[in-house]
Amino acid sequence: MFIRALLALTGYLFLAMTSAHAAAKDPVCELDRPVMFGGLDWDSNAFHTELARLILERGYGCQTDVLPGTTLPLITGLGRGDIDVLMEIWRDTAPEAWHEAVTAGTVVSLGTNYPDAVQGWYVPRYVIEGDEARGIKPMAPGLHRVEDLKRYAKLFRDPEEPNKGRFYNCILGWSCETQSTAKLKAYGLAPYYTNFRPGTGAALAAAISSAYERGQPILTYYWGPTWVLGAYDLVKLEEPAYRKKAWDAFIADPEHNPPMAFPTVRVIIGANTDFVAQAPEIAAFLHAYETTGKMVSEALAYLRSNPQATARDAALHFIKTRPDVWKKWVSPEIAARVTGEREADVPNFPVTLELPVEAWVNDGMKRFVADYGDGFETVGGWLLSLIVALESGLTALPWWLIILAVAAAAFHATRRLVLPLSLSALLFLIGAVGLWDMALQTLALMIICVIFSVLIGLPMGIAMATHDRLRMVMRPVLDAMQTLPSFVYLIPALMLFGLGKVPAFFATLIYATPPLIRLVDLGLRSVEAQIVEVAADLGATPWRQLLDIRLPLALPSIMAGINQTTMMALSMVVIASMIGARGLGEEVLLGIQRLDIGRGLVAGVAIVALAIVFDRITQAYARTDTDKALPPR
Repeated sequence: MFIRALLALTGYLFLAMTSAHAAAKDPVCELDRPVMFGGLDWDSNAFHTELARLILERGYGCQTDVLPGTTLPLITGLGRGDIDVLMEIWRDTAPEAWHEAVTAGTVVSLGTNYPDAVQGWYVPRYVIEGDEARGIKPMAPGLHRVEDLKRYAKLFRDPEEPNKGRFYNCILGWSCETQSTAKLKAYGLAPYYTNFRPGTGAALAAAISSAYERGQPILTYYWGPTWVLGAYDLVKLEEPAYRKKAWDAFIADPEHNPPMAFPTVRVIIGANTDFVAQAPEIAAFLHAYETTGKMVSEALAYLRSNPQATARDAALHFIKTRPDVWKKWVSPEIAARVTGEREADVPNFPVTLELPVEAWVNDGMKRFVADYGDGFETVGGWLLSLIVALESGLTALPWWLIILAVAAAAFHATRRLVLPLSLSALLFLIGAVGLWDMALQTLALMIICVIFSVLIGLPMGIAMATHDRLRMVMRPVLDAMQTLPSFVYLIPALMLFGLGKVPAFFATLIYATPPLIRLVDLGLRSVEAQIVEVAADLGATPWRQLLDIRLPLALPSIMAGINQTTMMALSMVVIASMIGARGLGEEVLLGIQRLDIGRGLVAGVAIVALAIVFDRITQAYARTDTDKALPPR
């Protein structure tokens, strides 16, 4: 009996110890679903998000996920409960949506992430002091304050408006963009500088990087901590000192109050109120989470110095090197879990066979931009002048004359009145909603893209139809051009040409040309061989066979290709707006960034109207050409 009791007691203690060990090894999360973080589109937020995710996954046994997006949509999602946590809310410059959610009680601040975020207007140091090592002489030795910019507008020349300088504003739709726009007017700089608003943070960083690598002047808003301020020697221009009461007055009424420096921002962690109630332990950890701008800059510098590293790698590096910081946020037991020995992930593919393709491409692109960037800039200037000239010509024409010309083209294609009247009504609708000028900007860019697509696509399609080996080589190339995400085209275009219409032109050209090449090839190969043989027997040269027989018979397919190219070029307008191409796409992007449903919807309807106009006209001409190509009955 005693032995049985002893064995039972021993078994009980063993099970208790095993259970305790399992509990220590495999903690149970407070939530039975993943903790959802908002993936704001800048580096410091990515670092903080990955750091918090690692601690929750390892220390608390939670599953986590990230929903990428921009500020306003993610703050709205935070209030709705679609997102649990945003690791960076710039409190003093937060959009109105955040304050409304706080007032409504749907979101709550979990305390300060870091208290010393900076922002301002910057120029490279070599612009003021030169750079002897790079052979750069001072360009603006007297430039120290924002007020001095009036004297240097020509130095920062805007290629789209050469009589003005270009100021790269904050990201379209952010609060800092509105504030910098107000400053531009308040400092009296609006007549001297264009207010150029990039669509994404990545696009603005690429513009700064491209200018810096080539030693060119650039005037830009930027913020920190970021890898850009860590990697490049930029000087913040002086402004009157920040005073909270005066700043609030300027923001409320910028036309009657003087501007001043941006405040040093306290960046806080925002969370959904219901999430905080459901997961008090996680909320307590996030409330204790606190860093400094210097710590974040060090993490971003690690990312910059290790091109293959990700935000999670930077978070792992922080956990390894700064236990003095993060261990204050959690209990010793949780800290032990975070740093405990774990099985290494076994990759499915041998690491020894992995190739550093990303590093090769990045290094090659960096050298290419440094060596040949000026040459590409010259070509870009020529293309830009062509686009701007067409845009100016269209703007100079009366609106009714453009509508009349489109109606005439539609009537010429159909010989009926229904289509001309319908298309005229659509164009009139664009003007009636106040988007006529923006539609002309989109139209000018699209026309130039389609013209160059035809100049490239038509001879390439003819060559593919004539040479089978060339066709074999070109088919995978065309597959890649059509399959690669269109954003990929923007990266090299940004580095070579900066922001604006020119990189949008090249990205659109690459995206929109393949359908025309394929359909020209298909149309020429579909021509019956007997007809060509008869022409050859009658003495027609290959050139005459092409011009007089093959191209006319393939014309319906060619027109279908032009139609597809036109539609794909128009579909790129929103993406092009992310890199500063103005027009209807900019309005759509602004509607997305500011959650302005009406603005985005109206601009979207205008794009649809333009698409219908060009689609119906090109289709009508394709049908007309089909009728002409058919043999008489």
